[in-house]
Formats: sequence, structure tokens, C-alpha cells
Amino acid sequence: MAMEETTDRINRALAREETRAERVAGTVRLIVFLIFACIELLNVGSLSIEASIMNASVLLAGCMYGFIVLFRIRRRGYHPVMKYVTSCLDVVLIFLLLFMYTRIEIPSVALKNYVFLVVFPIIALTAFRYDRMLTLTAGGLAIALYLALISYLYVSKSISFTHGGYEQELFSPAVTYVGQLTKVLILVGFVIIVAYLAEYSRRLFVKLVQEESNLRYQKDLTDLELRVASEVQTKLLPHSFPEVENIDLYATVRQGRLVGGDYCDILKLNDHLVLLVTADVSGKGVPAALIMAEVRASIQLLAPLNIPLENLTQRLNTLLHQSTTKKDFVTFFVAEIDTQRKVLQYVNAGHPPPLVYSKVGFRSLSQRTIPLGLYPTLPQLAMGEEEFTPGCLFVSFTDGLLEQTDIQGEQYGEERLRKFVQGHAELNAASFTQELLSELKTFGQGKEFNDDVGIAVAKFGLPASL
Repeated sequence: MAMEETTDRINRALAREETRAERVAGTVRLIVFLIFACIELLNVGSLSIEASIMNASVLLAGCMYGFIVLFRIRRRGYHPVMKYVTSCLDVVLIFLLLFMYTRIEIPSVALKNYVFLVVFPIIALTAFRYDRMLTLTAGGLAIALYLALISYLYVSKSISFTHGGYEQELFSPAVTYVGQLTKVLILVGFVIIVAYLAEYSRRLFVKLVQEESNLRYQKDLTDLELRVASEVQTKLLPHSFPEVENIDLYATVRQGRLVGGDYCDILKLNDHLVLLVTADVSGKGVPAALIMAEVRASIQLLAPLNIPLENLTQRLNTLLHQSTTKKDFVTFFVAEIDTQRKVLQYVNAGHPPPLVYSKVGFRSLSQRTIPLGLYPTLPQLAMGEEEFTPGCLFVSFTDGLLEQTDIQGEQYGEERLRKFVQGHAELNAASFTQELLSELKTFGQGKEFNDDVGIAVAKFGLPASL
């Protein structure tokens, strides 16, 4: 990913967080001023008229200012300068209220008033903007205004400094060096801590955004690679089928993911011989697709040799065993259809048994051995043979068909497949396949296939009408 794009994404993310933080700060600001307003109402009888008017004026100004900020953000959006303006105004308002207290009978109250404590949450709120300079600016302004307040009171002879501890200042009108120095040092330390937290949070946030950007980039790259692989794999799957007398042929693969390991193919060996292949590679995604491509290439090379199905299957097993890991395997079904002899010879290596449907009922081609690729040599490899009559329907499929589930998790299963075959046996091979796929989609209530679905169909005899 280009550095400019990453930087731009970080800046946009920070802007969103700053906007959110400004809204939070605005809400907290209004809540604080409303709390002070309630306190002011409770103390109306104990304060002079002058003090009440001063407090009410500042609180009213603060509430109006808070509403204006929230309105500005809502209508015109957020501007980065706002965080400095609002944070500094918050500090100024607090110290304006403290300055007002210097105008009452005991000016030293301004240095001991609880209003001073509000400075700390105001400074803490700056950390939510992930800006160390904002914290230092608002904190530095608070420190400067507090020192200015002390200096003003001292120069105007409104206070005098005395020796003693913080306890003496707390419980008497006296102002001590220790007490004021302690408050200043606490404020300085608090500003430093919050500034560190703001910088740390910013770095952590930037790191998270960078990692998210990298993950998104990797995902986009992976999706692109999968789309390219899917396009390549689609080209490897059959799109046209040989024309052979007295047999209607069709095959397709619908992928549950962008790429998968299911494979169906139909190859014409001569005018009366057809090779029909259905295979399913263990695993998902690109690794399975690569093995599928190897299976296809091997079949394309071995089929023209006109070797017996047992030899073809053994050779393919040897190739897969040499080129794949021990955990990879391929279920494999291959059938040689002889339209002259009206015979279907097959080898089933761990594949779901295909169905043959005719007027006499169903037959399952269940004779099979273990999947390909697990051992150097296939044990107990045996070939089956079936005779077929006109109108007979042959259906080979991968396990994704039977394992398709509805929203309750119930599988489609062989029983439903048999009912469908029985009810749609009059269709030609292409229409039958498309109707079966539609049925699976309806059964899954529109959701994507759980797994790849491969279907190969042969309709014996003259092609049926639609």
C-alpha cells in the first residue's frame, strides 16, 4: 500500500475520533455547567446578590457557549482548530469564575474554591483528541492563569503568604507557600501525565489504523488473487460437451467460494466412447484449486491413451501421491460410456456413489476404493459395470450437493436428490442440471452454497425434449 494512502487513512481516522471526542467534550461541558447551575440554585440564600449574579452570568455564558459548539459541529462539521479553541475557552471560563470570586468579601476564596477542581477533567478531556500539544497548551494556560490569579491577589494585597503547612491553608483564610506550591505542582504533574497519555494513545491509535490498513490491503490483494484464480479456474471447467450419438451430456461446477477443488469433465474418446469424470479435492480455496488443476491436466493427458480405467486411476493416484502432502486427497469417479455396447464401466475411488435411474428404479454405483493420493498404490481397485437402456439417467455429483444445508442446518441429503431425479427424469441433461441447482438454491433459502457443487449428467437414448 502506498504511504500516501496509509497516511490519508490515518488522518481521516484521527479526524473522526477528534470529531467524536469534541462531541463528548461538548456534552460533558454542558453537564458540568448544569451541575454548577444546580449547586448555584441550592446556595442562592447563602450568597450575596453580587456573587449570585456573577455565578449566573458565567454559567449562562458557559451553557450558551456549549450549545454553540455542538450546533457548529452538527451543522458545519468539525475543524481541527476547534479543539484548541474549545479547550482553552473551557480553561478561561473556569478561571474567569475564580476571578469573579476575588470581587467578594474574602478574595482568598478564589484560591480555595472547589471550582478549581474542574480544571482537571477539562485537561483530561484533551487526551481524547490524541494530541499532546493540545494537552500542553490547555494545561500550560491553566498553570499560567492560576499563577496570574495568585499574582493578582498578592499585588492587590488581597492575600498575604504565611508559613505553615497545607492543613493551615485549608482550614483558615491564610494562604501558605506550601499550599499554593503543592497545587501548582499537582497541576503541572497532571498536565504532564495527561500529555503522555495523549501521545501514547495517538501512537497506539496510529498503529492500529496502520495494521487495519495493512490487513485491508492484504484482504484486497487476496480477493484480487482469488478473482484471478477463479477466472482461470472457470476457464479450466467444461463449457462445451462432445456430441455423441444416443447420449445427452452435461456437466457443471458451482463454487461455494471464489475458487474450489471440485472438478467435472466429459471427454470424447471416439465416435462411441465417452469418458466422464467427477472429482473432489479435500480442503478449500487456492490449494484445492491447484490440485484440481493438476487432476484436470493429468486427465487431459491420460485420456487420449485409451488405457483401461484401472490403469488410468492408478497412474493418477501415483502422480497425486508424489505431488501432494499426506493430508491431501482426491475423491475420484471416472466412467467410460460405450454407446455401441450400451455399457457404462466405472472406477470409484472414495467418491459419493452416482445414481442411475430408469423405469425399474434406482441403482447406486457404490463399489469403490479409497481416495487418490493417500498411498503410492491403490489397494483393492475394482471396476464396476452397468448396462443402460434408452431413457436411463445417470447423475454423478460431489458431496457439496448432498451437504447443502437450509437455515436450520438440515442437509439436502440423498433422499431429496432421489425424489428430484424421479420427478425430473424427463428433462434433457442441461435442463435437469439447472433445475437441480435451482432446487439447491431454494432449499438453502437463497444463501450461498456451503461447499463446491459439481454435477455431471448423462441421459441415454435420444435427447428428451425440454
